[in-house]
Amino acid sequence: MAGTGSYVDYRDRRVLLTCQHVQEEGGVDFRFFGSNKVFKHSGPWAEDRRLSVDAAIASMGDAAWSATTHKASAIPYERFAPAHQLAVPEELVFFRGFAGENANYGFGEHQASGTGYCSQEKQGSISDPSIFEVLWEPQETRFTDETDPATRLAMKAQDPGGFSGSLVWNTRYLEHMAAGREWSPECAVVTGLLRRWDTATKTLLVWRVEHLRSWLGGINLKNL
Repeated sequence: MAGTGSYVDYRDRRVLLTCQHVQEEGGVDFRFFGSNKVFKHSGPWAEDRRLSVDAAIASMGDAAWSATTHKASAIPYERFAPAHQLAVPEELVFFRGFAGENANYGFGEHQASGTGYCSQEKQGSISDPSIFEVLWEPQETRFTDETDPATRLAMKAQDPGGFSGSLVWNTRYLEHMAAGREWSPECAVVTGLLRRWDTATKTLLVWRVEHLRSWLGGINLKNL
């Protein structure tokens, strides 16, 4: 499995957002939450082949969206933060992706278990100011109390391959707790696009949302 993508409502259009290297690895098959049916995207992609931009979007028209019964919804662009900025350095960040080690495909159906992963930003300097690092330590992975025994046995958490293209969220949980405010998932905002795993640092590299927003703003959606 090459990677993950997200449906986003952007400029009155529904688009599929992922990494450029994901869509270049033999095309993109997609599915919807609530359905195991798999579809192949055959339309054009907007991308930038500069090495510094590893992102791509494609239009997700009404015909594709209604091809099967599902429970998916697109993320409103208003949920994208203006910039990556954590009010509390130890803030919890979250993403949901589809690791290849937890995916099986056959007979036109995609059996994949999405991983909801909560972690923190690695503190310290980084040579590339356009990214931030998320801690990824498989040996430290813990399941939530509500995870049933069967899922615990089936779910692997050793190889992050397939997480590329996931949107990373600033949960703002610790921010709200510190301020004495009530928290809900609606408080979270998108803070970056997960690109890849850095084996040297054992971190997940995330493109900051301000750079993602700038790139999206320069795309001519009429070409999609």
